[in-house]
Amino acid sequence: MNIKADRGIAPIIVLGIAALALLGTAFLFVTHEPESSPATLRQETSAETIVDDLEIPSQLAPEEDRNTVGINEKIDVGPKSDEKQKYSQLISPTVDAAELMNELRIASGGVNPQRYDQIMRELDDLAARGLDAETLAMLRGMIAKLIVGGSEPAETKVESSPEPPEETPRTDIKPFWEFDPSKPEKGWYWARDGAPPACPEPLILPSPVKLDLVTAILYPGQVRGDGPEDFKPHGGFTLKAGNKNVELLAPMDGYLTSVAKFTDEFGLHYALTFTHPCGIQFGGGHFGALPPDIQAIIDKVPLKPYGDSRTDQIIPPYFVKKGQVIVTGLQEKANPERPGFDWGIADYRNKNDASKDPQFQSLYGYAPWNTYYGVCWFDFLPPEEEIIVRSFPGGDWKEGKNSEYCK
Repeated sequence: MNIKADRGIAPIIVLGIAALALLGTAFLFVTHEPESSPATLRQETSAETIVDDLEIPSQLAPEEDRNTVGINEKIDVGPKSDEKQKYSQLISPTVDAAELMNELRIASGGVNPQRYDQIMRELDDLAARGLDAETLAMLRGMIAKLIVGGSEPAETKVESSPEPPEETPRTDIKPFWEFDPSKPEKGWYWARDGAPPACPEPLILPSPVKLDLVTAILYPGQVRGDGPEDFKPHGGFTLKAGNKNVELLAPMDGYLTSVAKFTDEFGLHYALTFTHPCGIQFGGGHFGALPPDIQAIIDKVPLKPYGDSRTDQIIPPYFVKKGQVIVTGLQEKANPERPGFDWGIADYRNKNDASKDPQFQSLYGYAPWNTYYGVCWFDFLPPEEEIIVRSFPGGDWKEGKNSEYCK
């Protein structure tokens, strides 16, 4: 045996085995990937992923939310109901309720069926978002009076709600038109926040009472008393004996905006003022009985002292529809042989023709918000009713048919 040859081969074999072992270890080390820690995963989550989860439009997101999602990221604002529902929860339902209430308040002309369906869905959404029961009930009542598609008021199920506690404040909503003397350079005038809707054309306001019950007419725009301070922009009706319990109907859509509630020599006295958003005001006084819905509103108005005819605003204004009963009786102590009531119409859009006369201004300009806007309401009656009304004798024994408005 050649011992030298064996000794030369052995080291080579040992070196080969060691090299293979080292190559195997290196392969395992390079191909092994350690598991990511939770902290590593959080670092790898992109801002775009957060945005996709929230779907908040950048222009509406609060500042702290904008810093989170990154306002430079492209944000999808498409119709994804789940995401929009998440965003709607960030807005107080009272904000959306106030916007809806403002829309309903001027929607006496009606809405189309598509918008009506949208309104109902919006109401369900407000309820789901926790809108208070009192506001929900108010909205449901307004929706119930809507005219859908120009036909009849929509029938909606008004859910009963518990009586609100006495201390619950009433919603503070300004009436539609207000007298604004703050700009004397423009004179005395009535104004409205925002552009008013157009008045119905032709503008026809039927008599509030059946004319077969009438015996005489008080003419609007005349002095009924001792001097200019007794100028009356409104007129009125004198009725046949025994008609104290008479029903009066609203001549057009409108809102009850103010009321006078006091006592005088004829007992409890109600005077009601209604306003159409377009700028027409109608109403009267010497009323003593009202339908239940209006009576419920008037019951919340404090009774003024004897003879105090100052008015209180109705907030929020109460909607009535054309032809709706607004009065059911005259004052308790009204003369049973000659019952009657005041009735007048004003047009806030423009001053009347009488106010352009310098002599009228000198005599009756002490109350321009009143005397400059009254009209001869005979002109707004249907033609057949105007003929009948003008045929009646004047109801005031002194002035008769004299009038600054009716020519």
